[in-house]
Order: sequence, then C-alpha cells, then structure tokens
Amino acid sequence: MARTKPIVLTVLATVGVLAASTAAVADNKPATRPTAKPAVVVPGDPAAAGPSLLAAHDQVFGDFVDVAPGANGFATVACPSGEVPTGGGGQTSAFRIFFTDSYPSGSVWVVRGTNTNTVTESIRATAVCTTP
Repeated sequence: MARTKPIVLTVLATVGVLAASTAAVADNKPATRPTAKPAVVVPGDPAAAGPSLLAAHDQVFGDFVDVAPGANGFATVACPSGEVPTGGGGQTSAFRIFFTDSYPSGSVWVVRGTNTNTVTESIRATAVCTTP
C-alpha cells in the first residue's frame, strides 16, 4: 500500500499536466500570448520626417597617390560644389601600406598612409558627401 501511493500521485500529476496542455492546444492558442513589441521612437530622428526630406549622399573617389617605400603620403578627394563630407575612408594597393589618418577638412576628405613595403604602393581617398 505504501508503494502505490507515490505511483497514484505521479499518475494524477501527469493527467493534470496533460489536461492543461490539451486545453491550450484545443483552441490552437498558446496558454499565454506574447505582447506586441513597442515601436522605438528616437527624438529628432530625421528618418521619421520621411524619405523625401532626406538629402542625397554621393560617394566620391579620389585619384590613387603613390607612396614611396618607408614613406608617408596623403590622398584627398573633394566633395561636389555645395556639399560636405559626412564620412569617408580610402583604399590601398597592398597589404603593407597602412592608413594612419582619415578625416574631413572643409569640403575635402583626407587620408594618410604609411608604406612599410620595399616597393612603391598607392592610396586613394573616398568620401560620402551631402548638402549641409
């Protein structure tokens, strides 16, 4: 008799769990519904004003500039008239020439590179420009 009591309790607990899960499945709804995620609102977000109010962003590429072995070199690219750079960077011709600086200066984007190779390498500046 002492042994049947735990078995009966286990069976009753299992039947209770199955009954609860069957009730949730019967109406094809989960037992608890997730709530909708709230929208993220950023104060002063220009995208919230609509895409027609956003200025175009032009990507411009400068010319490649040769940098002698062991030397530093500068490359620049100017934004079109009336525009300023909002970001930029550049490209290198090899793995052993490294950018040491990348920054805007007025309507120009400037990159500086150091050539650690034993042959001449090149760099060029790129910028993303928009109206101020």
